[in-house]
Amino acid sequence: MSKTLDFVELRSVDLPACLMLSRHSDPYPWRDENWRRSLRDDYCFALREGSGLIAIAAFSLVLDELSLLNIIVSDKQRGRGLGRQLLCDGLEWMQQIGAQRCLLEVRESNVPARALYRALGFTEDGIRKNYYPSANGREDAILMSTPLPLYTG
Repeated sequence: MSKTLDFVELRSVDLPACLMLSRHSDPYPWRDENWRRSLRDDYCFALREGSGLIAIAAFSLVLDELSLLNIIVSDKQRGRGLGRQLLCDGLEWMQQIGAQRCLLEVRESNVPARALYRALGFTEDGIRKNYYPSANGREDAILMSTPLPLYTG
């Protein structure tokens, strides 16, 4: 029997679960203080299956401009469309409180994420050179954006 997925807003008490998911599923996880600050100051959401978090995302909103700060899907849960579901649910929630545009950076090498963002209507706006740490030193970030409401066609 499959468990139900719940879209939930995260709070500071979810810090340990965010850290665990981040450390186990992201080769370059945020530091503890990044998650602590984001849970306090930004908008953080998750997909919860049973009692565990299987995908998490953090957004920052300034006036009507939204930035996707981080999105992580459990490495054991990838391929189920959870990133798409969490992103769409999060963007819909954020639009309800005034977000009209979403910006993000994505690793140049993250082909699956770039394809997902393009499929949802994001366009590539530029490159931020040497933005991310990588095994070979630094990696460029692709800058992307989309107006809201999100295209989900």
